[in-house]
Amino acid sequence: MIVTVTLNPSMDKTGNLANYEHGETNHITDVIRDAAGNGIIASKTIKALGRKDSVATGFLGGINGERISLILDSMAIPNDFVKIAGDTRTNLKVVEDNGFVTEFNEPGPIVNESEIQTLTNKILGYAGEDTIFVFSGSIPRNCPDTIYADLITKVKEKGSKVVLDVHGDLLKTSISAQPDIIKPNKKEIEDYYDMEFSVSEEGLIEMGKRIVNEQGVGMVAISRGAMGAIFITKEKSYICRALKIEERHSTVGAGAAMDAAFALGLQNHCSLEDMIKLAMAISAGSVTTQGTKPASKDVVDELMKQVELTEI
Repeated sequence: MIVTVTLNPSMDKTGNLANYEHGETNHITDVIRDAAGNGIIASKTIKALGRKDSVATGFLGGINGERISLILDSMAIPNDFVKIAGDTRTNLKVVEDNGFVTEFNEPGPIVNESEIQTLTNKILGYAGEDTIFVFSGSIPRNCPDTIYADLITKVKEKGSKVVLDVHGDLLKTSISAQPDIIKPNKKEIEDYYDMEFSVSEEGLIEMGKRIVNEQGVGMVAISRGAMGAIFITKEKSYICRALKIEERHSTVGAGAAMDAAFALGLQNHCSLEDMIKLAMAISAGSVTTQGTKPASKDVVDELMKQVELTEI
């Protein structure tokens, strides 16, 4: 089973805009409303690939929380969220004709200790040797910044495997729990090492190797947008260039789609090479859709044929 954990989900509104004019009135068009948050997007991706053994959990509250639950039910995605007193947030994504995406994200609700404990108990109820967890995204207000580290430690004690996709202080506080896979982007791994300048490809590889060797993380996947991605383990490391996509819509959700690929790879005991090919294809496929909608299995299967791995 794969369990995706979204502590700070959102109703995403994604709209198109010819050109953003700062300080002026901007008219967005073709607004799409999606149930979102990294873990939820990962669950939608897993479902789109024909898998049914995935559960989405986390915190939901208010009208937006009810909408998200209804959307997931309509998609036949099993969900088991903790209902909280606060309101789930709304996020706005604006996609310009030039491909730039500007995001306006709300901070999210305040959660209390009782709600946190209820979710912890729920997550531990799913934990076991056959369970893969995806912990990803920001946390709501009043959540301790150690919450991911605490949860990862507890589920790993029960034999579960963990994919972690967070950044900033959350990455710094969570990495000591030794998740099996982490997926920082270039900027996030530079921030992890408090770099004040852009790091070369060789520098990124060295950073990833340090995390694997010193922190006990199984794999570091560094996403680099149009430059592709770097995948580093103790035994092998690969560079993959970005796939050629004829029609791009939005990069929103591409990282979460890659998280889904890692979870599926771990669940299916895939080779490192097959896991990377799936991750690259799923991530590229998500860019061809609007909003945070996942790519279809047929699209992913075709994109996998394009993936080329260069061993470091």
